[in-house]
Amino acid sequence: MEKQSFFRSLSGDDRYMIGNLFFLYLIQGIYVILIGSILPMIKEEYGLSYQIGGYLISAHSTGNIVAGLFAGFIPLLIGIKQSLMLLNLLPYIGFVITLVTGNPVALIIALLLTGLGRGSISNYNNQAVSTLSGGNSSPLNALHGFFAIGAVTAPLITLVCTRNGNAGWRLTVYIILALGAVSVVTSSFMKMDSVKYSRSEGPSDAFGFLREFPYWYSIGIMFLYQCIEASVMGWMVTYYEESGVLASDAAQLLTSLLWITILVGRFACSAIGGRTTSVRIIRVLSAGILVFLCIVLLAGRLPLMLIGTIGLGLSLSGMYGTTVSNAGDVFGRYPLAMGVFVTLSGFGSIITPSVIGTIAETSGIRNSMRVLLAPAVVLLILAVLNRGPAGTAKKEVKS
Repeated sequence: MEKQSFFRSLSGDDRYMIGNLFFLYLIQGIYVILIGSILPMIKEEYGLSYQIGGYLISAHSTGNIVAGLFAGFIPLLIGIKQSLMLLNLLPYIGFVITLVTGNPVALIIALLLTGLGRGSISNYNNQAVSTLSGGNSSPLNALHGFFAIGAVTAPLITLVCTRNGNAGWRLTVYIILALGAVSVVTSSFMKMDSVKYSRSEGPSDAFGFLREFPYWYSIGIMFLYQCIEASVMGWMVTYYEESGVLASDAAQLLTSLLWITILVGRFACSAIGGRTTSVRIIRVLSAGILVFLCIVLLAGRLPLMLIGTIGLGLSLSGMYGTTVSNAGDVFGRYPLAMGVFVTLSGFGSIITPSVIGTIAETSGIRNSMRVLLAPAVVLLILAVLNRGPAGTAKKEVKS
């Protein structure tokens, strides 16, 4: 009901804009997960080490958070639509680079560009949906549901394209480039007047959000979540393959299963978002992340890995959208808040994949992935202590 009422309340122009932003997130879901799916093949073809592989994942994450530093300011200069269209080109430039060279420095730059584009589009997407929905978690989880649709599709695209050999990873990149071209066309028809980016808009204290406690709690939760999420999405195919439990094709399918459960979970969180508090959802999901991550990382048999993967997907599913809503209406009141939020919380997605890659050089990927248990424990502690936006605790007592 919440999702329906949200869309029904929009004008025709806003409905097209939101629909196109959902489409951009779907494409983003494909290419972000595709990076993890084809990483073993890129490593093999270009002779890259685990350490370089970790640097590539972290370069993508670095670009994602660096975008948070400037994505909120560029619309002040050239407008939000022009900013979105310009920065939307960066991932596709990065993918072109992966096709033409195996030089580690060039590949790091390529993945940096994919991250810059990802972070910018995420910033504008979340800003637009959060602003038009008043911070309601249901539309935000629906938005991230479309990312999950793309993420489910990515391993399947990889399987089809590489059925005749690992060199087929290049075909997956061509598909991404074609989708990028379509997104440029669809984005050109958007009208984004409802998403205000202006120095004269909002509170006179542009950085007043830094004094709001729920905002910082949300950053802490998101930081820990991204430690886990970026590492799982970047290294999971490699982990499944080199655990000795799954063959390459089966690893891709299990990754797709992970995203199917994330997709189901995100739309489930969207459906219940208006019926319970963000605090409760975050606590349940954080507990699930710890429990099922333990199963995935400590189990050595396929049935347990299957159970762990399904549970982990469901637990990761609604964390992003729900954590954004946990900060209340701060993103609607302060246009720069989203950029700072993405930047600070995104450091988790930079640090952990590189640490895992470095440890894997000497201890193997299976042992190095167990590093993720530490942020999972801290995440659960922070989720229990979290009280959400003003008034949330009172709502919980009354309910």
